[in-house]
Amino acid sequence: MASNRLSVVDYVILVILLLSSAIIGVIFGFFKSSKNSAKEFLLANGDMGALPTGLSILVSFLSAVTLLGTPSEVYMFGTMYFYEGIALMIASLVTALVFMPKFREMQCTSVYEGGMRAVIWADVLQAIVMAIGLLAVIIQGLISLGGFKRTFSIASRGGRIEFDSVSIDPRTRHTVWSLLIGGSINALATYGFNQAQVQRYKCIRSTRGAKQALFINAVGSALIVFASGFIGVILYAYYADCDPYTNKKLGEIDEILPYFVMEVLSNKKGLPGVFLACIFSGSLSTISSGLNSLAGVLIDDVYKRLLGRQLTDQRQGVICKIVSVLLGVLVILLTYVVSYLGSILNATLSLFGVFEGPIMGVFVLGFFFPQANRRGALVGFCLSLALEFWIFLGAQITKNQMKNVRLPLSIANCSDMTNSTLANWTTSTLVPTFLKRNPLIDLYSVSYMWYTPIAVATVIIVGIIVSYLTHPLQPHEIDRKLIISVSDLCCCFLPKRWCGWFRCDADDEVYQKSRDTNEIEMMTHDTSSSDHTTPTASTFDKKFKLVIKSNMVAPAPIVVSSSIPVAN
Repeated sequence: MASNRLSVVDYVILVILLLSSAIIGVIFGFFKSSKNSAKEFLLANGDMGALPTGLSILVSFLSAVTLLGTPSEVYMFGTMYFYEGIALMIASLVTALVFMPKFREMQCTSVYEGGMRAVIWADVLQAIVMAIGLLAVIIQGLISLGGFKRTFSIASRGGRIEFDSVSIDPRTRHTVWSLLIGGSINALATYGFNQAQVQRYKCIRSTRGAKQALFINAVGSALIVFASGFIGVILYAYYADCDPYTNKKLGEIDEILPYFVMEVLSNKKGLPGVFLACIFSGSLSTISSGLNSLAGVLIDDVYKRLLGRQLTDQRQGVICKIVSVLLGVLVILLTYVVSYLGSILNATLSLFGVFEGPIMGVFVLGFFFPQANRRGALVGFCLSLALEFWIFLGAQITKNQMKNVRLPLSIANCSDMTNSTLANWTTSTLVPTFLKRNPLIDLYSVSYMWYTPIAVATVIIVGIIVSYLTHPLQPHEIDRKLIISVSDLCCCFLPKRWCGWFRCDADDEVYQKSRDTNEIEMMTHDTSSSDHTTPTASTFDKKFKLVIKSNMVAPAPIVVSSSIPVAN
């Protein structure tokens, strides 16, 4: 019988973690801040190291959703989800080589034209706690089962070990293609175009350091997914003959890992507390990152730009902290709504696809299709968002009509099983449910791993068509700094001395010189004082007005120093 009680030691460990995170926030947010400015709060003054920033990127989105959702996903559907670890590595590397350098070059706090130091150091602590918690569960689980060989033998007999699903049917939940292609694009939307992540790239002094942080994230994120997936294998091997979910011991399948921890680790004081601290760490890392970034977007993009208000840098820093607190209260209230969306991993990745997919589509359209204009981007974004909402809501409404692809579970050896439980289990496994088939069920049955690719493709196709119908941009209207050309894309993966062979436009040499100069300025500007309004800030405001009045698809306003030559 699983214990539902934590010992005093467990509570002490949890309280120490929460206090440590709070103390880090107080120290770096109020006492060690050199100035109460927006740049200090949103970008940590641009002087963070690659290792802490890499760990911060790692735990920002691999949160409690990963720690709880991945084991239950493998428990119910098998090990195909392990490919998601490879997808995260691909997305992180592409971001490091293609998109991150472009955003640093554009010198913007918000990618939609930001206490970041405290957030990053708190994330470092939480990454360490997460690693300890995962290792504790894996080690104790293997000890309880008798080692690797027996664990995989039981899981294999139960059909959980699978790595060769290559179906091209988009309705199949997990295949090699949906995970490597769809999963990579889904993760790229997060690593490449999410405000919380881009802020971290700007916290490092050099582009090379930011690349190193993303390489650290590539390895770390894959290891966390693999470890979480392996815990799912351990869970199935342990409960192969007595599934607590079918036996009505759990309200939701995502509760199975905490249930396992309390059953297996409860007699070892402190270990349940370490696991609980691990889950809290995952949640805290995501929430702290998101709140900081939302505050930056609201102040920078909405209050200052859309409403046309002006703030001093110091006053903006104070307001950002207040807004972060208010947003935290709102997020806590919204968790009640999210609890009704079913499996935590499925719900999270589906919502990411619905909201981040269209945003990524706009960036891809603007970066890679120079002739696309603002009308095309706007229409493409709106149609893509509508389509994604349609598919998502349709999937929620018709989920009882969809084919059940869960792998079989057993309660044959449960000692505390009642007759009613056995009857319900027998009925559910032998008698199919017949419902009137929705004519659009095939569309709604598309795997959630394809949501982001569908959204991006919709924005690009619609955006190009509308742009060509409403005056596409001419060569003289295109700002080279807002474009990622084919030559740039090729050069991301080639030695520097080869890059010249792929560059064929006449103004590219001037552009490359300006970009190099820009990188030098980024590294040296951080040492100068920013307590007063600078000519660069004035230039920024003027440049922003020009971009707004133009017909250009601009992912963000550009800061251009008067001393840097700009290609026409």
